[in-house]
Amino acid sequence: MTNADASELPSHTESVRIAASPAVVWEMVTAMERYGESSSENTGGYWRKGPDGVAGTGQVGDQFVGINRRDGVEWKATVEVFERDEEKAYGFVTGGTDMNLALWRYELHPDGDGTTLIEHWTLRNPSFFLELGGEDEIARRTANAKESIAATLQAMKATAEGH
Repeated sequence: MTNADASELPSHTESVRIAASPAVVWEMVTAMERYGESSSENTGGYWRKGPDGVAGTGQVGDQFVGINRRDGVEWKATVEVFERDEEKAYGFVTGGTDMNLALWRYELHPDGDGTTLIEHWTLRNPSFFLELGGEDEIARRTANAKESIAATLQAMKATAEGH
């Protein structure tokens, strides 16, 4: 599995229709410091400062340090934004583009008076996780991603629709 092509990598995709404009949904998708409000794992975080000493804002190349908690264990994970297409697509990769551990990507599609929001996850560097705990670790990460995506999409829907 260490040299798997993209079609063999563990991945998961889900979508939800939200009765809110793409602009409203976009604000939630790109406000990474507020992910703790909708994620079952992430509790928030902060933008890292760039070489100029200014904290990132979610532009391509900016890095965010997410604070995560699951099963009583807390850890930090750095992600790097690799894609930003206003009100259409937003993507980041865990470990930054150097480590390329896991890809997270959102797509927004206008849908009548609302938006279809798609969230996609791919474990990009399985060999890293094989060294941490073998196939069981990869299965655990995949299950966590599936649960997290479902929870995040439903929470974003509820927030955007004012529930």
